[in-house]
Amino acid sequence: MLTKIRRIGNSQGILLSKTMLDQVDIEEYVNVEIKGNAIMIFPANINPREGWAEQFRLANNDAAADEDENLMNDVPNAFDDSEWTW
Repeated sequence: MLTKIRRIGNSQGILLSKTMLDQVDIEEYVNVEIKGNAIMIFPANINPREGWAEQFRLANNDAAADEDENLMNDVPNAFDDSEWTW
């Protein structure tokens, strides 16, 4: 697509069609990078931790289910025998 650079105040910009933005899932924010002699525009992930709470909950549930297998309470060690009074 050939487009003209437009003056916007003291800056310059380009207009991109809604159709073009929809094709690459760009809604409101973008990341702009320079690669060589090109300007690259990528959709921005403005909520990078999205889904973390659910993943943590699932991982915690799995850990609780396997708690007896994962704990090392029954492993003897010299520290317990020599340093603690039982």
